[in-house]
Amino acid sequence: MKGLRLAALASLGVLASSVVQATEPANYPLGPVFLTPTLEAELGWTDNLFRTRRDEVDTWKSLLAPRIQAWMQNGPSTYSLTWKLQDFRYFSSHDDDFTDHIWNIDIHQEFDARNSLNLIAEYYDGHEERGTGLSEGVGPLLDEPLELERTIFGGDYTFGSRESRGRLRFAAKGIDHEYGNFKELTRYYDREREEYIGTFFWKVGSRTDALFELRHIDTQYDEVDPGDPAGSLDSEEFIYFLGAEWDATAKTSGSVRFGLYDREYDSAARKDDDGFSWEVDVSFRPRSYSIWQLESRKYFRETNGLGNAINTEETTLTWDHDWSGRSGTRLGFTIGRDDFSGSRREDDRYRFEASYNYALRRWLDLGIGYRWEDRDSDLDFFDYSRNEVFLRADVSL
Repeated sequence: MKGLRLAALASLGVLASSVVQATEPANYPLGPVFLTPTLEAELGWTDNLFRTRRDEVDTWKSLLAPRIQAWMQNGPSTYSLTWKLQDFRYFSSHDDDFTDHIWNIDIHQEFDARNSLNLIAEYYDGHEERGTGLSEGVGPLLDEPLELERTIFGGDYTFGSRESRGRLRFAAKGIDHEYGNFKELTRYYDREREEYIGTFFWKVGSRTDALFELRHIDTQYDEVDPGDPAGSLDSEEFIYFLGAEWDATAKTSGSVRFGLYDREYDSAARKDDDGFSWEVDVSFRPRSYSIWQLESRKYFRETNGLGNAINTEETTLTWDHDWSGRSGTRLGFTIGRDDFSGSRREDDRYRFEASYNYALRRWLDLGIGYRWEDRDSDLDFFDYSRNEVFLRADVSL
């Protein structure tokens, strides 16, 4: 029965694909401030809730996500405050029901043509799904998801304009990452991260800038696990990039960065790491109604239990196509490789999504889609495959 249901739902999803098209929300004026409320609703089914190799749990699930943005504009400057709620319900596993809250502040201030400032702040009060993050491979052994609070503050300042021969951008960001339950497991992964970035742009064409970029990342953990013979996970990382950015031409826009990284650990028992790094983000629009997006990067993620850190290579190719002005499709494929440095675990990850979207009204989009995930690990315990289908509605005023 389960196999027949999966085959039927998967075939329904493959006919589909989600889309570029989206509702065109109306704004409600309140003096100089505009309010923009939206609602996202999704009903889906998955055959492997906890992302496990064996004894998969299948369930229907729902997502209800209202969002309210309050914003105002003063010439080229904009100011925004956004609140979003995400309510997850699992019909066969109510222990996994959870409600996330997300607050965002975004400020874009242009002082003049050559000086601009962006400030951001985010507070996330939510969770990690069982079988992800720190509970990879052991989701069923926990009786509820991991609670997570994350606070982000940051900003960037740019001196110079797009028309300037040269341009400088300085950016900084702080991230506080703290778990709320299962502290005997999670306390050693609470951490603070500081990032500093300096970028120099030099115009080499009417719409193209060459760039040199230096990044410094400092990560400090709140506690050291006394049971870990390698000691502290604290680290410092430098990244040096050369590359280019270009504005939209007739068909393409994007940026490429290639360079070197050097990651050093405070603990002498952990092996430092260095090598080649890259970031690619390129859009190709062969027609006004069709766009291809290529994103690829190599970067470090903090460990989720094994090794010193996760050296990740990830590439995503997405195709969005508008078929009629009211209907469109999205196809996306991601391939990733995770090397858990300091351990013998290496993972190959794959993800595919196909969805179809129809704009029934200006304020209402309906969609249907299919998602597939697969992880093949050197440690078989972490292998899994997962299928998911969903119906979706995006609503606005």
